[in-house]
Amino acid sequence: MSIPTICNAGCNKQFTIEKFEIEQMNDGVEQTYFECPHCKNRYVAFYTDPEIRKLQVNIRNMGKSSQTAKGVKLIEKNKRLMNDLRKKMEGGQP
Repeated sequence: MSIPTICNAGCNKQFTIEKFEIEQMNDGVEQTYFECPHCKNRYVAFYTDPEIRKLQVNIRNMGKSSQTAKGVKLIEKNKRLMNDLRKKMEGGQP
């Protein structure tokens, strides 16, 4: 994976995202992020907890059937849970 980007919250230099890092937080929460190699500004991509990771495995295991009504509902639930967790972890209320 190689994603070109610009550090728009730090030094404004261009760089390539080579990989995402994962930091273990409290209560089984994992923060997935990348850093600017120039100024070390951290960009959080997303947070997951055990419930979200289990749901993601279920969605992946559904394969093409994830496009069914049931699959779409699971994907929407995953998105909602991830948004709520981000708010919780970053100081907002879900």
